[in-house]
Amino acid sequence: MFIQTATTPNEDALQFIPGVPVLGNPDTSSMRTVEYTSPREGLKSALATRLFAIEGVRGVMYGSDFVTVRKEPDYPWQLMKPDIYAAIMDHFSSGRALLREEDQSSDSMNVGEHDSEIVSEIKELLESRVRPAIQEDGGDLDFVSFNEGTGVVKIKLRGACRGCASSSVTLKHGVEGMLSYYIPEVTGVEDVGDELEAQAKKEFNKLETELKSDGKSVE
Repeated sequence: MFIQTATTPNEDALQFIPGVPVLGNPDTSSMRTVEYTSPREGLKSALATRLFAIEGVRGVMYGSDFVTVRKEPDYPWQLMKPDIYAAIMDHFSSGRALLREEDQSSDSMNVGEHDSEIVSEIKELLESRVRPAIQEDGGDLDFVSFNEGTGVVKIKLRGACRGCASSSVTLKHGVEGMLSYYIPEVTGVEDVGDELEAQAKKEFNKLETELKSDGKSVE
């Protein structure tokens, strides 16, 4: 197996392309991407578990034919790449399932029966015009909400887009400009990914503290 790499706008994220389908099998074909941002989340996938065991790895995302790995800024790629190559090659050569348990979460871009006309249009534009370009760079985005009062669209950037300095430029000049051009009601776009991640981490730490005070553990 020959694994190619592709750079992304984020210097701390690389795409690894194994030359075989990643999320292309029947069990996962309905999911656009799957992302893990912590070793605990990564336990749902055998490959992610092994990747998180590599010192410096901070995030893993699967696409249709690629694996995006995010690292800590202080760890050089040249020291991490051999272990990442080995983990990906061993996994796809073994024939093991990518996911240990089925992810039942629906795609945030799917238009729901209760979505307004504007929300449906926003999702359609994000899906057809924005998502393909972002996934080419090893990232993805989720639709979070649209405030009809303020006109602000909230999204969550994922994969290589997390922590990328060019993300704000992408939002302002790319996503925001395109959405407001086609849908005048849209006045702005905000990335709330870091905010949601911090909130989830805060809630987890609170639970961990409560359990420890009772003599239990979340591990």
